[in-house]
Amino acid sequence: MKTKTLIELLTLSSNMYLIAKDDDFWKRVSEMTEKGRKTINKVMDEFADEESEENSMLQKLISKAKQAHEELEQKMEEVAVKAYKKMRIAHTDEIKKLETEMELLKKQLALAEARIIIIEQRKS
Repeated sequence: MKTKTLIELLTLSSNMYLIAKDDDFWKRVSEMTEKGRKTINKVMDEFADEESEENSMLQKLISKAKQAHEELEQKMEEVAVKAYKKMRIAHTDEIKKLETEMELLKKQLALAEARIIIIEQRKS
């Protein structure tokens, strides 16, 4: 094994050991887990009416998930469109710059050709 790989493995194993022994870390993880459970229970309570059955609650949950999925797709599309517009604008600006440079080079080439013709006419 390469030295770099060995050092990375040692670092990784020592970090895992320190995390496993870190009581504060595990307390925070359990607190976050408990908060997650409370949030899920709160959401489930919002969907579940006392008179409704579990199927309707599940249908509401599925419809909310679909709605969230559609909103996520819409946001992703908006971000993609904005990024494409920015790239296209940058690309268009670069094309315009290259076109102006080409026009300048064409003019310089025409001047150089005219000078060459004049020099050749003087020699003959």
